[in-house]
Amino acid sequence: MRIAFIQDHLRNGGTENQTLHIAHGLATEGIETHVIVFRQGGILDDKADASDFHLHFLNQGQLKTDWFAPGLDSLLRSLDIDIVIAMGRMGNCHAGLLCRSKRPYRIVATFRTGKTIPWLQRRALRKADHIVANSREALARIAKLYEIERADSTVIYNGCIRKIEPTPPSEKSGTTHEAPIHLVSASMFRPDKKQQRLLYICKRLPTQINWRLTLAGDGSERSACVAEAKRIGVEDRVDFPGLLHNPNPLYQQSHIAVHASAKESLPNFLVEAQMAGLPVIAYNVGGVAETFNPGQSGILIESADESRFVEALENLAQSPKLRLRMSEAARKYARDHFTAEAQLQTYINLLNKLISGQK
Repeated sequence: MRIAFIQDHLRNGGTENQTLHIAHGLATEGIETHVIVFRQGGILDDKADASDFHLHFLNQGQLKTDWFAPGLDSLLRSLDIDIVIAMGRMGNCHAGLLCRSKRPYRIVATFRTGKTIPWLQRRALRKADHIVANSREALARIAKLYEIERADSTVIYNGCIRKIEPTPPSEKSGTTHEAPIHLVSASMFRPDKKQQRLLYICKRLPTQINWRLTLAGDGSERSACVAEAKRIGVEDRVDFPGLLHNPNPLYQQSHIAVHASAKESLPNFLVEAQMAGLPVIAYNVGGVAETFNPGQSGILIESADESRFVEALENLAQSPKLRLRMSEAARKYARDHFTAEAQLQTYINLLNKLISGQK
């Protein structure tokens, strides 16, 4: 069996990290695995080069762009690939192009975004041999928005690709009167992630709650968020540590994970937070509701209901017993749904089924 993942660029996003993780896992299981990247220059290039799979960069010449994939079909044929797995927006757009021709390989299109998708990606979802989505909500969304509803589709949740080491809940002694309640959010700083709204939510908390907020990550909106924290007078309570390669120390000192994103697929941060045993408060967008057990390991808030978010955060911050109960439920839910081993085995089962010609 020969498998190829296609990806436009190895930026340090959730999809790119999942691509490398799954490909590495398949390779270590003895499956010949290739990762084909449209252009060099990504943050994860060195990590990919050190992995067990075969790494290929297409030759774009002087042109450096995410949409150009010269010689992609020829390379797939020369490698005698059996199954192509398209990852990311542009990878799936090129899968839509590959679906137009007679080909010796099967194509798996993937859907793992909260954004509107272009016509070619929709074509891939309609014409590919199989669809993989990272949440049930994602499949429901493409059925509703694009009238793409297929029986030959599979939900494979993102595996927790980092080793997350939860701190025993009894060691987290923060209270509303003594040590601060530590709130954490970790994601790329993009407009849809709405980190600035978290500043306003925390500012609205009652004065007796001693809180600190850590906004980890990097991206185009980070400097604006730092400036906004200063403008509204909360800069002394908010930390911006940047991109963390090992978030364990941050999770272990935190009490509650908060997420105010307006668009999502299945956020890896919330998966990691559950593994770490953190109760979650998050808006109900995309597949967020599938990353934790609402009412048991976290609190799900209808999108943009900021007053309800503040109320939920106030209640959880002031109730150590509730945090302890939700923390225990979080770890159990994460172990039941998001282990990397379960994700990899599901991919192997799917690939074997496709190779054997089963629907």
